[in-house]
Amino acid sequence: MNRSAKSTAGLVIIVNYKGEQSTLELLASLDRLRGFSDIDVIVVDNCSGEENLSKLRARVAQLSNVELLESATNRGYFGAAKFAYDHYLARGQALPDWVIVCNHDVIVEDEEFLLKLWQQDCLGLGVIAPRIQLTRSGLDQNPFMKHRPNWLRWASLHLIYSNYLFAAIWDRLSRLKQGFKANRKSGSSACDTQKQEIYAAQGSFFIFARKFFEAGGFLDENLFLYGEEISVAEICRCLSLDIIYEPALTLRHNEHASTGNVISRFSYNCQKGALKYVSARYLGSVKPVLKPKKSGTLTHATD
Repeated sequence: MNRSAKSTAGLVIIVNYKGEQSTLELLASLDRLRGFSDIDVIVVDNCSGEENLSKLRARVAQLSNVELLESATNRGYFGAAKFAYDHYLARGQALPDWVIVCNHDVIVEDEEFLLKLWQQDCLGLGVIAPRIQLTRSGLDQNPFMKHRPNWLRWASLHLIYSNYLFAAIWDRLSRLKQGFKANRKSGSSACDTQKQEIYAAQGSFFIFARKFFEAGGFLDENLFLYGEEISVAEICRCLSLDIIYEPALTLRHNEHASTGNVISRFSYNCQKGALKYVSARYLGSVKPVLKPKKSGTLTHATD
């Protein structure tokens, strides 16, 4: 990426871990978008190893607005995203109007995607949740949560992730439910096609408005995998910024290219740890643990 320091319309941060082929496919889809030349792209690699980077390095070298940032360690999802975001600003680049943080296993097919994004009203906006359609079922992963979880839902999640067997059963039931919904669904319901304010956006493709960072929002690098949705939702809530579901912005998600098709012990431990962390930092007694200062920055609440 050889650009002088200037404000760009958008920055796309792609987090890659041993997903060279899917990352190449995502880059190819971005390259076809109208307005692609107006954005910068950073592919941040989470120590995938030399055998997983040769083709990616070659392709990135051909794109003047794309950079490959290689981490010496696996920083996780938001850890890697923050690493790339900080790297971008440290090079003297101005804060873009939009910052997209995404997994490598998504594809943007709508050539007008960026132009539609530029037209969005940013007033009071923190995050946009696009329509994320699963490749196999066609189901939309957004809205991730329409409403803030109450104490009962949160207690249920803690019970589910109290041991691996409960979590595995829950994961299996969730997949069966998803398959049932896919079989019943012919097109989207009226609710799913309406632009609306929601509580939380699904984490595979976050679209952050400039205001999110200007107001003091941040990418919580303490979350290795999972929990990003609640973190972002609570930060927006404390900063009085909206999260909007916008079905006019569409993409496809090959859901388990990054995490596998069944819940592993590693995935379970990550989810359990994320649940504990977001509960303590963001949702103590289903109350925000963060509050904004007058300056707009965030601190731990003491009350």
